[in-house]
Amino acid sequence: MKKNLYLTLALAGMLALTGCGNASNEVPAAGSESSSTAASEAASSDAAAENASDETEADVTDSASDSTDTITVTDMNGREVTVPKNPDSVVLTALPLPSIYALTGAPVENLKGIHPGSTSAIENSIMGSMYPDLVGIADNFVEGQDINVEELLKIDPDVVIYWGEYENQYEALKSVNIPAVGVFGEKGGNVVATLKTWVGIMGQLFGTTGNTDKVIDYANEALKEVNEKVSTLSDEEKPKVLYLYNHSKEQISASGSGFYGGFWIDAAGGNNVAKEIENFGDVNMEQIYEWDPDIIILTTFTETMPDDLYNNSIDGQDWSQVSAVKNGKVYKEPLGVYRWYVPCGDTPLMVKWMAQTLHPELFDYDMIDEIKKYYKEFYDYDVTDEQAQGILDASPEAAKGTSWNATRSGK
Repeated sequence: MKKNLYLTLALAGMLALTGCGNASNEVPAAGSESSSTAASEAASSDAAAENASDETEADVTDSASDSTDTITVTDMNGREVTVPKNPDSVVLTALPLPSIYALTGAPVENLKGIHPGSTSAIENSIMGSMYPDLVGIADNFVEGQDINVEELLKIDPDVVIYWGEYENQYEALKSVNIPAVGVFGEKGGNVVATLKTWVGIMGQLFGTTGNTDKVIDYANEALKEVNEKVSTLSDEEKPKVLYLYNHSKEQISASGSGFYGGFWIDAAGGNNVAKEIENFGDVNMEQIYEWDPDIIILTTFTETMPDDLYNNSIDGQDWSQVSAVKNGKVYKEPLGVYRWYVPCGDTPLMVKWMAQTLHPELFDYDMIDEIKKYYKEFYDYDVTDEQAQGILDASPEAAKGTSWNATRSGK
């Protein structure tokens, strides 16, 4: 490990900081000359994007002071960050990034720290079997939005990739001279575009993008295939869809326009009942009765399962009046190498799953077979039928550690 390349911490400073998601959806493959289209990570991402440089992909140059040992990357906030070349101690506080990191082909053993929300996804998905080195790595240095600098310093990271809209994380990392690279979803909610941008940044940092160019191509081809069928549908032929970003007895949060859920609904030929909401927002049952969605989709950031709505077991909420519940059309999104709602290594599979979920009369994908072929091609991993079914039947345990109230932006 490169020891303390940037860490010049005074003890007093350390102790002071111990607490504290249509045809136009296509984007070029990572590394192409065309700039990526925009996609939104969270409600606060728009403000962060306005402060970033006009380029959606990070720029990278050799460090003038030591071109053989460091590189300079411009992150999504427009900040120039000098990091060691080929860092061997990497920390990722942005939840989806471990799955993308693995896809790039960078050494998994160099990943030393992740968010607890990433841990719960890894431990309750196929990711743990695919990459056992990721099970049990450090996650005690972050809770919600807050980084415990004292615990993080024990990992001695060469670089931390963090949520770019969390300025408190940047300031904490800056205070101890840890190189901090900010990422977030770009405007518009395009999941594939966001994936492309993140892959580009990781490729510059770690010197490899693996099969990610082909993954982007695969996703674009799937989007085109789906769009050819759904673009001719009338509004009456498109189901009304409610994508519940978060759900509990205390809170019902719907994914609106300019956010990942809205992107998936539009791409798959649905009508987003919450489109008047920007990004995402809390709603009540009266509003849901008025919308009366035909289909409800639950993210894997919430422990709520379809049976909870079918059985009307949520205190203070009567779902029995909603068409989606009455007609048995409540679905839990899958969880593979990560939660399929956000940009992740399985994003191309989500394109097909969403299309088939919204329009089974138009699409007849064998998702078990699709998953097995995809994982073999892009992860070189042989998935059993049982494992593939497990991806489609996500566990509610995977929602643990996401700290919804503390980490409201995009996961």
